[in-house]
This record gives sequence, structure tokens and C-alpha cells, in this order.
Amino acid sequence: MPDGTLLLRLVPVLAAFAAGLALRRLGLAGPPAAARLIALVASLGLPALVLGTVTRLPLAPSVALLPLAAAFIVLASAPVALALVRSLGLERREAGAVATGILIMNLAVTYPFADAAWGAEGVALLAFFDFGNACVVLTLVYALAAAHGDAGARAGAVVRALLRFPPAWALAAAVAMNLSGLLPPAPLLEGLRLAGIAGVLLVVVALGILFRPPRPPRPGVVLAVALRPALGLALATLWVAAWELEGLARAVVLLGAAAPAGFNTLVFAGLHGLDREAAAATVSLSFAAALVYLPLLLLVLG
Repeated sequence: MPDGTLLLRLVPVLAAFAAGLALRRLGLAGPPAAARLIALVASLGLPALVLGTVTRLPLAPSVALLPLAAAFIVLASAPVALALVRSLGLERREAGAVATGILIMNLAVTYPFADAAWGAEGVALLAFFDFGNACVVLTLVYALAAAHGDAGARAGAVVRALLRFPPAWALAAAVAMNLSGLLPPAPLLEGLRLAGIAGVLLVVVALGILFRPPRPPRPGVVLAVALRPALGLALATLWVAAWELEGLARAVVLLGAAAPAGFNTLVFAGLHGLDREAAAATVSLSFAAALVYLPLLLLVLG
């Protein structure tokens, strides 16, 4: 794809972020509205996107490596993140917010980029990568946040969070239909895909609503914003080299690994009494940086 064409197809992502900024500035939407938008995308937008793409994806052995790649990246990042956070001497609740910001990949933001660059096949592969990310975030990272917050992690709460994650159920249904050959009509699948892409753009609108002009950032926030994509890309490079991934699967792993800090950083901070200001600053600044470096990464990946 020519460079100019790719940048043109990324215009909706930038427009969605600008719309969120405008809604916040005009007083038409605030953080509660942003939270509702993100919940709507998790419940409807991402499941529609998964059903509309994974169902038609030719399944190859390399596909199984995508969720494992995401899990490896988060798991391998955890000791590095915790060691660096401890070296800064941060207070416990701020340390928890910074550590989770480093570990949680905001893959909902990368779906429009993947669609712009690679279309339905790229989005479908990213959904497999996202499944591995969700499994580790809703278990290990959830427990890590709880351990730094008001109370220790409870196994029952972790299991319930994973079972209530609609994209996981959508992925299981899509793989079952794919393997069985019992597919819905093609127009319905295409409609689900388009609805899903439109839905995930709402995440970008929500991040625009939540974005605040940065104050002089604290050292922990700077660490999280820089380390989230840098460490992710370094570990992803090791993974694709070790498994000799090529082509689109390789590109999807690298794009996903470079995602900005996830919105669940804010969710976990609210649930467990972590430093919300540090969490909000990490998510906002990380996304703003991603608007610059993700298009450049796509141009490099081709």
C-alpha cells in the first residue's frame, strides 16, 4: 500500500480522537460518558469485529502462536516493570498504577490501524493476539493491581472477570464456526466486521474525552509511557525471530506489542484504589504518543 494511502486511511482514527477532545471541551461529554463508550465497545463492538473476521480467516498453525505471543510479552514484561518501578521508590499505589500501565496493551486502539493497513485478515489475526492479552491481563495483571491496592486479589473475582469478557466468547464461537464450516451469510459477516470497526473507533473517541493536557509528568508516568511500547517491541522481536514468524502474522505481533497503555489501567486503579491521577496520565499520554509512532511503525512494517 502506498504511504499516502495508508495515512489517508488513518484519518478516521485522528478524527475520532479530535471529536472526543471537542466533546470534552464543549462540555458535552465527560469521563462517565467515556467509560460507557468503552463498556459498549467491549460488549458489542469487539465481539462483532471478531465474529466478522475470525469466522472467515484461513486457520494456519502460526495462528496459535499469536495469543501465546501476547501472553509471553506481558509475562516477560512483568519482572522488568516491577524492578524498574521499585528502583524509582514509588509509593505503593502509584507503583501499582505505573506497573499495570506498562503491562496492559490497549489493543482496541490498534484495530483501526490494522484495518487501515491490512484489512479484514489483519484485524482477524489481531483478535487472536488480543485474546492472549486479555487472558493474562484479567488474571495476572488484575491480581498485581489488587496486590498494590486496598485488598489482595481474590481468585473468584478474577475468574468472573474472564468469564464476563464478551470478546473471549465471540472468539470461541468464531473459531467453532470456522472449523465446522457452518458460516453465516457473507453479507452478515461483512456487516459485523464494518460495525465492529466503527465500534472500536468509539474507544478512540473515549480516549479523546479522557485526554487532559499534561502537567509536568511524574517520573513513573514517563517510565510507563516510554516502556510500554519499547519493551513490548523488544520482546515481540525476540518472539517472531524464535518462531520464525513471517508476513502478516509477524507484522500483527509487532503492531500489537507496540500498543499504548490500556484503558484497564484506569479500571483497575478505580477498582483497587491505585493512584488514579498516575493511571489517567499514563493512558492519555501513551495514547497521544501512539498517534505519532503507530503510523510510522506501519510504514516500516509495510
